Amino acid sequence: MKINPPKINYLEDENLLKAYQLDEFANFHFKENINEPILIENHTFDGCVFDKIDFSKIELSRVDLVDVIFDGCDLSNKVFDEQLISRVVFKNCKMMGTSFIQGSLKDVRFENCLIEYNNFSNTKFSQVSFENSSLTDSTFLESEIKDIEFLDTKLNGCEFLKTKLKGVDFSTCDIYGANFDFYSIKGIIIDSFQCSHLIGMLEVIVKE
Repeated sequence: MKINPPKINYLEDENLLKAYQLDEFANFHFKENINEPILIENHTFDGCVFDKIDFSKIELSRVDLVDVIFDGCDLSNKVFDEQLISRVVFKNCKMMGTSFIQGSLKDVRFENCLIEYNNFSNTKFSQVSFENSSLTDSTFLESEIKDIEFLDTKLNGCEFLKTKLKGVDFSTCDIYGANFDFYSIKGIIIDSFQCSHLIGMLEVIVKE
């Protein structure tokens, strides 16, 4: 699946606190953490790179992400509900309890990320990839999926409910403990070793 990468051209190294004071978050490379709590709201992060930034002291409210790279960042418990996330890469990030409810994800790649207990309810996915990551105990409820791929990803305890997954390939993933309702499970692609889990989930008894 082709995913359009972030369009990042000129980048200027900038201190995150200074950018906050300037009220400007475009075309910057952030490498320094801040030591005091701040609230960033009603903004778009545009053409930025966040390098090993800990967002635990940064509250985000109504923030869109366009052409952004997060590398080695901690975005745990951040809220991106109802926001646009377009041409974004999350790489080596910790994202425990992050929320994307009713968000729109287009051309987004998650690589080597800890994405556990995330909420993707009513989220729209178009050209999104989860690779070598953990989505343990995350929820996909009434999600709208156009193009999505899961590669070598842990889906233990993950819930897929009222989410059309026809043609989605889970064959390289660990789906033990994942929960699919009848609507979601139709047409998914798995390998022979994953059959036993799905058969058990459907309460089918195999007679030997």
